[in-house]
Amino acid sequence: MNREVFNEVSVLWAEHSGQWCPDDLRDFAIDGRPVMLLDLYMAGCLTSYVGSRQGELPADQLRTVRECARDLRALLPRVRRRGNRPYVARLLRIADLILGDATHQESSL
Repeated sequence: MNREVFNEVSVLWAEHSGQWCPDDLRDFAIDGRPVMLLDLYMAGCLTSYVGSRQGELPADQLRTVRECARDLRALLPRVRRRGNRPYVARLLRIADLILGDATHQESSL
């Protein structure tokens, strides 16, 4: 585990979990998946990631984070309201940090 990545994810997750999904994103969907579901899926994975204090996720949760990152990346350019972009961008940043650290850990084995 990269401690810097874990710390950044922990801070970003604390910021994110203290906010509600913006109203106009609640009914928004990307490829048929509502944004609220992406948020929920990420919340489950992040609770495990941060709660473990190990900064690791099992393969099924890493796959979920990878799928959410793909959808969030597709969603971000479609978010029109400037105030909503940080919400989506923060979730994407968290996903990218976790996936980057997991890839780095795999390549060091």
